[in-house]
Amino acid sequence: MVADEKRSFNTDITDGNELNEIEKIEKILNSDEKVLLVARESRLMPGGSALTPNTVIATDKRVIIRDPYMLGLKSELIDIPYDVITSVKLQKGILTSTILFEAPTLVNKSKLGLMDENISGEDDHGAVIEALPKDKAEELLEIIRRRMKHNGTGEATSSIDTISIADEIEKLSRLKQKGILSESEFQKMKQQLSEKM
Repeated sequence: MVADEKRSFNTDITDGNELNEIEKIEKILNSDEKVLLVARESRLMPGGSALTPNTVIATDKRVIIRDPYMLGLKSELIDIPYDVITSVKLQKGILTSTILFEAPTLVNKSKLGLMDENISGEDDHGAVIEALPKDKAEELLEIIRRRMKHNGTGEATSSIDTISIADEIEKLSRLKQKGILSESEFQKMKQQLSEKM
């Protein structure tokens, strides 16, 4: 339990920025609910948002996605209990990772598709969480896998895909065009990608 008298939520997290993110959703947390992970989308990488990146908070009972809008003055909360998630997928990129999951009782299947590779990040039901730091995405995948409803075989369905090298080079190229990466940084990262092949 956090020792600060202003904070009434349960977590082992000590990072100040992450604790501030938990405070923003503190009112919807149950008294017996423990926050396990806080992950924020990148402000710079494709799929993230420069002004209002989404925050993903995983507790021992559910995943909560905080989606800020109006320059962060307001936010929408998407609450997904683990027992309604039927599959989860991690797509690893060179810079960031994407989590895709299916929760049929919460998500409009016709809009979502069936977790195809071509799901776009435009879905507003929380099926796609893009531009997460790689270590946080892997940790989130493990948390979801351990807690989600098991399918008929008694095993949770999950998979890890690696995004193609060409897709990553395209992302790097866009970052270079926007001035986020210099030519030398672009060439170095492109070389690293080529070496992984």
